[in-house]
Amino acid sequence: MLHRDGWNIGWVNIVLCAIYVNLSLLRVACAHSSSVMIGEFDRLIFGPRQAPAGYPSFRINGKPIKHVEKACYLGIWLQTGTRNIWKEQYAVKAKKARRAANVILGLDRFVGNLTAWDMRTLYMARVDPYLTAGCDVCLDVNFKSLKLLESVQCMFLRRMLGLGSRSTRAVLFSETGIWPIKYRRTYLALKNLGYILKLKTEDDKPQRPVWNALQQSLSLARTKKLSWINDLRIVLAQLHVPVTLDISSEMTGAMIEDAMKEVKHSMEAWIDSELESSARTRDLLPGRLEMDSESGKLIKKSLDFRHYLRITSTNHRRALTRMILSGHSLAVERRRWQERGKPVVPRDWRLCCFCKTYVEDPPHAMFMCEHPALMQIREIFLLKLYAEVPDVRGKARTPWGFFRELLPRREITPLLAKLAYDVSKIFDSAPMLCVYPPASSVA
Repeated sequence: MLHRDGWNIGWVNIVLCAIYVNLSLLRVACAHSSSVMIGEFDRLIFGPRQAPAGYPSFRINGKPIKHVEKACYLGIWLQTGTRNIWKEQYAVKAKKARRAANVILGLDRFVGNLTAWDMRTLYMARVDPYLTAGCDVCLDVNFKSLKLLESVQCMFLRRMLGLGSRSTRAVLFSETGIWPIKYRRTYLALKNLGYILKLKTEDDKPQRPVWNALQQSLSLARTKKLSWINDLRIVLAQLHVPVTLDISSEMTGAMIEDAMKEVKHSMEAWIDSELESSARTRDLLPGRLEMDSESGKLIKKSLDFRHYLRITSTNHRRALTRMILSGHSLAVERRRWQERGKPVVPRDWRLCCFCKTYVEDPPHAMFMCEHPALMQIREIFLLKLYAEVPDVRGKARTPWGFFRELLPRREITPLLAKLAYDVSKIFDSAPMLCVYPPASSVA
């Protein structure tokens, strides 16, 4: 039984519940010389379904209480009739998050192009609260519900970076420093658990009801029954690197802090694994170094807000981002998919539309191709580059190595972004070269 002012009544015996509701609420109303507003109550029935005639009549002062399948209690939506009682919670919050995301993405019509950092700030302020709402109660044991939240997050980050819907998911987080929503919700649930464990007095008596509820959940988990703790253990076990939560002994704050660190390491391991295994990112992104603001040294960061996203020119920033994250329109990417009746071809056959000799990938287009227009803008780029950072000359022996050498150097990032933009314009103006391997090599 739910009241819209934020309290509920729960009973196992439905008949006794009906009697209790009628008597107790009338007693409270009489004691305060007030009346019971029947419109403020909803009733939900969980458990095995029965015929309507099998349920007792729920009435207050002779007036029936409305039966509903969905209701909101303290900001958390509950739903009966389905195995996942949090199904409506995910659907409602995903819808609100998408609405907030679309508003942010449409701001450029009124205020002009936003910087990537501004969009990230607005995401954390307006979208993330919806995606994490109720994460300390509703644990992500249902993949279909979790995907509703993940789709909103990925949609926003792709639009923020200027990438298409086929981009690699891991780069959305490695480049922006935003946690995947699956890991963020799990981390916050553990953080809330650590807070609850601190709600004890010096004589070890429970200080708040929530601490007592946690002890009951632990008791259920230790007897291998359904409980919040067991759901949390399931979620932790399903991470890329499974995290174990030991409940055989007394749970402590130090144990939870260790679990939170393991969740973070699991997330970083997933991102590193995705970047190393994907053909679209393994040539440039794995093991990449980033300048540490505290030590001033180049260190490896699995996820961070990358410095090239701070480029002020939107066109230049997006062009460089697409070159780095394989979201460009060069043949090495376009011929990865079926496009306008053109079949997929092996990587070695995605040749440059100008020189028709080498694979048309970002390093070749930016630093190698001998097309006159490309050589002209490259000559200007190299003159400015060697004047700015003369020590970079001769350090790399391959095009990909040269790209990796330039990427962490913040002082020449705007120059590199302009080169990426100019090169992209030249290749976009030329038709893509379509060559096919012999039938024997395809087989």
